[in-house]
Amino acid sequence: MIARLRGRVEAVEAEWAVVDVGGVGYRVHAHPRTLAWLRTVETCVTVHIHTQVRDDAISLFGFPSREELECFRLLIGVERVGPRAALAILSRAEWETLVRTIAQGDPAVLASVPGIGPKTAARLILELRGKLDQLTGAAAASGEVAAPDPAAAPAAAALVGLGYPSAIARRAVRRAREAAGPQAGLEAIVTEALRGLDPGIAEAPDE
Repeated sequence: MIARLRGRVEAVEAEWAVVDVGGVGYRVHAHPRTLAWLRTVETCVTVHIHTQVRDDAISLFGFPSREELECFRLLIGVERVGPRAALAILSRAEWETLVRTIAQGDPAVLASVPGIGPKTAARLILELRGKLDQLTGAAAASGEVAAPDPAAAPAAAALVGLGYPSAIARRAVRRAREAAGPQAGLEAIVTEALRGLDPGIAEAPDE
């Protein structure tokens, strides 16, 4: 089973990307936000992989962090929720938001996904609420990172708007704040964060 790929992004299409690892191109299915991120990466990237093996095909599904991969696996563990539906759910909101939504028992976000509907959303919440302990803690911690710094949230939002996943954006902003100093404004933080988005950040989105 393939658990992780590290290589260069060769192509990005509407539903998948090709990651070249040692001269072998792997087709990786992903949701739109992950694909938008992959379009921006010009150096080596690490993608966390779920491998689906069927009689007629082996399919790879890629994610920028282990937490999002785990969220995906929890979703496909629910009856009648396959990989495509799980990707559609994850494309609707960041995994942290989905985890909080499920933990709070709110089906609105899930039910808004085409093909899911209220009944499937309710079943997802019923089956997953007791399985989210580790992810709930990670989601809560991720929400606290930017709180002390009023410039951090808009800076991270600016990076997300450029296509970077939220976890990578927050980490880049945190490092940029440390490098730029406490007096740096929003523009300086964003500039420094973009400068720091190198392979070291791209390859480790799940510290």
